[in-house]
Amino acid sequence: MHKEIRDFLSLQAKVSGAFNFFINGMAASLIYHKADTVPTDMVSLVIDLTLTCLFTFMINALFCSANLKSCKLAGILPGRNKLFKFLSRLFRKPLLFGAVIGFAASAALFLLVAPIFAFLGLNTLPFGVYITLKVLFCAPLGGAATLLELYSGMCRA
Repeated sequence: MHKEIRDFLSLQAKVSGAFNFFINGMAASLIYHKADTVPTDMVSLVIDLTLTCLFTFMINALFCSANLKSCKLAGILPGRNKLFKFLSRLFRKPLLFGAVIGFAASAALFLLVAPIFAFLGLNTLPFGVYITLKVLFCAPLGGAATLLELYSGMCRA
């Protein structure tokens, strides 16, 4: 991969990470602004992770699609394997791409996070701790989503 493309992907991921850091933190703060504690039982985790992943991946997919079209970068890389050829075809419909990957990411993340919360017996978190965890989680999630979406859009199907 050319240095210019790597630099482009890196810059976009950093900007998206910063955007998601602030936007998801503000959204969570607005939702729970009157709460002293935030519920983190299994149902709350499923809902929170699903909505966070869907929001992140669907919004990013729309921005990444527009970005690739305006920079004329769509389809410039060969699809090296079947997975990225499939993702490239799916990326032609950005909202569908965001929904599919968002649901998949939320399921995978739930399988990683739920046992930790269950083992520690965390049914609620203090508001400040929840917001801190949320922004520290959403920044890399947004960056990773952007990298996946841009790379998928750059690959030829």
